[in-house]
Amino acid sequence: MIDRTRRTAPVALLVLLACAPAALAAPATPIVRVEGATQTIFEGAVTTDGHPVTTASGGTHPCDGTNDADDPVFGPTPTGALDDAARLGGFTWDADWFDSFQDFLVKRVAQDSATTTQFWGLFVNYASPSKGGCQLLLKDGDEVLYAFDAFSKAHALKLTGPGAALTGAPVNVRVTAGGDGSPQAGATVGGAATGSDGVATLTFPDRGIYRLKAERPDSVRSNALVLCVDPPDAEPCTSSDAAGPRLSWTLPGRLASERGRSRTFLVSWLGDDQAGSGVAYYSVEAREVADGAGSGGAPSEWRTLLGRAPVTALHYRGEAGDAYQFRITAADRAANRTTVETDPVVVPVDDRSRRLWRFSRGWRRVRAEQAWGRTVIRASRAGATARLRFRGTGVALIGRKLRRGGRLRVTLDGRSRVLRLRGRSGHRSILWTSRARQPGTHSLRIRALARRTVELDAVAPLP
Repeated sequence: MIDRTRRTAPVALLVLLACAPAALAAPATPIVRVEGATQTIFEGAVTTDGHPVTTASGGTHPCDGTNDADDPVFGPTPTGALDDAARLGGFTWDADWFDSFQDFLVKRVAQDSATTTQFWGLFVNYASPSKGGCQLLLKDGDEVLYAFDAFSKAHALKLTGPGAALTGAPVNVRVTAGGDGSPQAGATVGGAATGSDGVATLTFPDRGIYRLKAERPDSVRSNALVLCVDPPDAEPCTSSDAAGPRLSWTLPGRLASERGRSRTFLVSWLGDDQAGSGVAYYSVEAREVADGAGSGGAPSEWRTLLGRAPVTALHYRGEAGDAYQFRITAADRAANRTTVETDPVVVPVDDRSRRLWRFSRGWRRVRAEQAWGRTVIRASRAGATARLRFRGTGVALIGRKLRRGGRLRVTLDGRSRVLRLRGRSGHRSILWTSRARQPGTHSLRIRALARRTVELDAVAPLP
């Protein structure tokens, strides 16, 4: 944390449901489903936005709607949603990139790879889109389906029915073709077959949570229908679901600069309730992580960012030099809850914060798109200095080494060492991290030592 004599206003929050400028489509929370050769690989709500996508075979390319020159609007896309689902769901995927139409072609998801006769296909709201997976823009509630061997299938099945039933009582579910809604006979659901009206009648003698899927050899298997079966005297979904969802989360890293270039970074999460009644909603809180200085060394109070919402990500804008922690709760239909607290993430201080990080003459700002804040500072003369006072237990110096780079003397609380910055490294690399110190206020000073160029990007005080 930066040692400020006057605290600035609290950090701003950019929730992913906020409005966007005309040329910027709003982020969306579609339902993403991936149907493999023999099983469902992923199914759930995923909050996504336009972003670069990287695959082993295709490299890194934009995937944000601007791939289509006829509709240059930045926003969430199906392939971007698949990429976010893979990150949250813990599976891998691969795709080739084609310059001719500026898009990826998915060729593997998890263990299922395309063959010379079986290919991965995309459906959006059960229809084959006229645009590619990085060109079509999504909105809240869209249903994104990637299916293996999709082009040999007659239909993508859709399963509907109640979410609760009583033990021993018949319950009807219905299977239709997702595209036109026509009833589908001969599909199997929970051991029963559908009739000409697409309806199957099921009876469950035992209480429990049943995850139903409709299957038929000539069609893509259906979405999941989670059915809570309870005795007549029990509230729905309460008699057999006593465990909260499993909950995972993703941050940009210990430093916001590890995966991003902006003080606005992505916090994402995913609840897994496959054996339970299903995630009903999430809530998210945030706090500024305190150190030994300030109000008794205690963290700030938790502030609600998101309450009882189905979204799985939000953008959070931090203040330079501060660290933030998030508390995420997932609740299922039976009111079971799971809460996790994330590791802290630090927002580095860069050359934009001139009242915090003070520079002498000899430094100049240089535009660098891949750097933190998209600029760096360079010095080519000996004696150029910079100073920073901060609160915390240590500090990290962020930048990159240059092929003919020079040397920096780094002094922390009066103890110095020399860094040799000759070599090659990418932007936003960690050049040096101090040893842990007692929490409190510390003083950092850097000084260019030779007539060779040194380049710095940011400094990250560590809580």
